[in-house]
Amino acid sequence: MVVRHIARYSYHLFGEFFKKRRDRYFDLRQDLLKTRMNISYDTYLSLAVVCALLLAAIGLMLAILFIALFGAPDITLTRSFLTDIFAGFHQYKNVTLKVFTIIISLIAFGVGTYVAFLNYPKLISSNRKRLIDQMLPYAVHYMSAMSGAGVIPVDMLSSLAKNKIYGEAAVEVSYIVRDVKVLGHDLVHAMKTVAATTPSYRFQEFLQGAITIVSSGGDLESYFKLKAEQYVVENKRDQKEFLETLGLIAETYITAFVAGPLFLIVMMSVMATMGGMDMILLYLMIYFAIPLATVAFVILIDSMTPEV
Repeated sequence: MVVRHIARYSYHLFGEFFKKRRDRYFDLRQDLLKTRMNISYDTYLSLAVVCALLLAAIGLMLAILFIALFGAPDITLTRSFLTDIFAGFHQYKNVTLKVFTIIISLIAFGVGTYVAFLNYPKLISSNRKRLIDQMLPYAVHYMSAMSGAGVIPVDMLSSLAKNKIYGEAAVEVSYIVRDVKVLGHDLVHAMKTVAATTPSYRFQEFLQGAITIVSSGGDLESYFKLKAEQYVVENKRDQKEFLETLGLIAETYITAFVAGPLFLIVMMSVMATMGGMDMILLYLMIYFAIPLATVAFVILIDSMTPEV
């Protein structure tokens, strides 16, 4: 609710500016459509500008607080032609460093926030693509079963859209149902619209095939069965590739973060006992490097593991 009010206020401030520059943000508009965030590009960009300004103000306050507490950083330049050129400005060094620190903070917080907003839809659409591809084989099996039972296509898609267990695939189908039942478009037009805006190339290919079948009056049941069998084969292939990759990652982990650290710990312990090394390196290895690497591998494997 708070975000909605901020977005509305942001649009009043900057909406007209971005609306006049629609052609410049074609890629962003396409990315927003793929996210299904239901927000117009001009409202989204207006919100991005307001958030960037707010974060820039926070960065400015933090920079001023840092300078007030610790002062400007002391930078000593080695002897060179630059030091000779700026020798007369040495008395202004502290002021210059303070201004430079404030400018860097403004850029880091303000520009960084705006750039993050511009790239956020790509991240969301990429994640949705992965989720759609994971659930599409099961959704096609569902449609194949419903079609075999004699259910008409619109009711079949409507039933699939209500099944939340199919995740983002059901969300994509719900937009087909919306275009047909709410906007009054025919099924072919609705599927073309979703095929043009879905982030999943696999789902796009599936819809294009369905459009051809519906337009030519072909048998959808046979098409669904054919695609279901195809996705089963592809799923088996993907699972096999994942297991091979997982085995390679496991070997890498054992070599680099089990056997290797054990060898280093033994060697460092001997060297520390003989007085040739500080124990702090051993503590960093045991309590920081190994746990951090383990967490990184867990995150990597979790991001790669397909949902089944």
